[in-house]
Amino acid sequence: MYSSLHSISLTNYIDMILVPQGIEYKVVCEGFREVKQFSPKIKIIQIPAGLLPFKSYLEQWQQIHKFVDHPPKGILLMGLGGSLSPKYQVGDKIIYQKCCLISNNTLPLLWQTCDINLGNLVYHYLNKKIIRGKGVTSDHIISSAEEKWQLGQRYQADVVDMEGIPLLEFCGYFKIPVAMIRVISDSCQQNLPNLTPAFRKDGSFNPWILTFQMSKNPLSSIHLIRSSLKGLKTLKQVSKDLATAITTSVIETQFYSKETNDRNIS
Repeated sequence: MYSSLHSISLTNYIDMILVPQGIEYKVVCEGFREVKQFSPKIKIIQIPAGLLPFKSYLEQWQQIHKFVDHPPKGILLMGLGGSLSPKYQVGDKIIYQKCCLISNNTLPLLWQTCDINLGNLVYHYLNKKIIRGKGVTSDHIISSAEEKWQLGQRYQADVVDMEGIPLLEFCGYFKIPVAMIRVISDSCQQNLPNLTPAFRKDGSFNPWILTFQMSKNPLSSIHLIRSSLKGLKTLKQVSKDLATAITTSVIETQFYSKETNDRNIS
């Protein structure tokens, strides 16, 4: 672990934040913008939502000269996720310790571990007001409460997402440290409308099909809208808290550096 949390800057270890495109990206940017002194050294980048679209994005990204010449120092992935445990409700925040790909086979589970030091750093700079947990990555939206319960039992995981494993595999190959934060936007007891048919290959939603699918199950759709809004509100606040922590860490680092230099001169 780092020697002193207050004598280092988060910008020394994270220079890129990835967020699924759309409303998640919008609220994260809003949260960071509310902190006027937020460091421009950290880039917030929107990514395609979904396992396959994001995997394709990463394959293209690694071929760009800018990535080859200057790969990220560290990456933080932020977004919403679904709860797989009755312990965690809508609005709860989870920072991953590890993640696994959902698979139908019976082979031993292959867990990918997030960077321990980076995760601890983010955890402490958020004043420990976030839950450490495990995630699983799905190639489709998990819509039924029964399937969520089954996944929670099989994997003993806390949250399900659609981008975690592609990023961990990618960054593992290039030896880039990764931390992941997910805010719960639907509980494990909550049935969702089946939105998978509305998912485009580029990771965006077809608005017409989305509306049609939600109209087939209006009660679940209303619950999803309400829970998503609560999750997004928390995601924005986490972004603001993180921006504040990053800004504070930069100022403290500059103070400690000046204090050290003054001592050396004297």
